[in-house]
This record gives sequence, C-alpha cells and structure tokens, in this order.
Amino acid sequence: MNKRYLTLTGLAAGAILLGGCAAGTATPPAAPPATSQGTVPIPAAQENAPQPPQAAAMVCSAEAKDNVTKILGLKSPPTTTLSWNGTIYSCNYSLPSGTLTMSVHVYAAGQAAQAGARSLAKSLNAAPIRGLSNLGLPGYQSDAGTVVFAKDNMALHVDATMMAGTVGVNQVPRTDFAYQMATTILACWSEH
Repeated sequence: MNKRYLTLTGLAAGAILLGGCAAGTATPPAAPPATSQGTVPIPAAQENAPQPPQAAAMVCSAEAKDNVTKILGLKSPPTTTLSWNGTIYSCNYSLPSGTLTMSVHVYAAGQAAQAGARSLAKSLNAAPIRGLSNLGLPGYQSDAGTVVFAKDNMALHVDATMMAGTVGVNQVPRTDFAYQMATTILACWSEH
C-alpha cells in the first residue's frame, strides 16, 4: 500500500472522528440582485435565497471552526469571513499559516454539480481522487492544495493554496489538511 493512500485514509478517519456536525451558522450578507448569466438555473426556492442551504453553510459552522482549531492545534478558533451570493457560499479562515477558503456552489441538480466540480477541477489542474479516498464521490485534488468534491446538488471546494506548505503544530502538508477539511464537511453532509 502506498504511503499517500495510508495518509489520506488516516486523515479521513480522523476527520470523521473529530465529529460534531450541526447546521448552525453565522448569518451571511444578503444575496445581491439576480443576474442572467446563462448558467444552470437554481430552483426558485434556492435562487438568491437570503440564506444558503444548511449543508452549504456547514463550511463556516462552529463545528468546522472547531475542527480547524483541533487539527492545527490553535489556541482559539480562527476568525472567518463569509459570503453568500445566492449560488455560492464561501468562508475564508484567517490562520497563522495563511488563508483557507472553503466554498460550496449550489446547483439545480446532481449532474450539474458533477459537471461543475469537473470543470473547476480542470481549471485548478486537480486530478481525480482514486480508490477509497474519493469516498465514492466525484473528487479531485491538486498538488497545490485544492480539493473538489461533488455530492448531491453541491460542489465543495477547499482551497489551501494561500497557506504555508506545512501547517499546524504537527506540520501537516497543506494538501493533506485540505483533504481532511473536505472529508470533515462531507461527513457532516452525510449526517444531515
């Protein structure tokens, strides 16, 4: 078994064990006015909704912040800034080793989310995640520190490219940290 597979599998298990998923989130700013861009339409119930779907908002939940704090060995939860434009919910984490951004693009359907994730991955030069590490989902990871997964009608993007090469008290490679945060969020989505 290769070392990378063992590392990723261990990180996934660790992420799930950190546990504690809830949908509570900070209130994002109101969505801007709708624009016509020729993209896949979002159902009326979600398009420019004042709040993101609960699952999307989990990237900036207290539990996500707690997991970042535990994984990196921080003394206090990180400061975050969030945004919701009616389609994409984004959360930026200000960390000692740089900025981590986790975002969720909400699509009308699962096929659109898979196509969106595939397109984003291609633009990021992210290769498909193979074997058990993809958790049975369309997933992609780049050597630069990005991870993209599609699940249901959402595409999750974890971007650690603005962080140092290794992060936290245990000097975890930022690529592994990005994967661990992605699997943490996916585990929460599976619970709800």
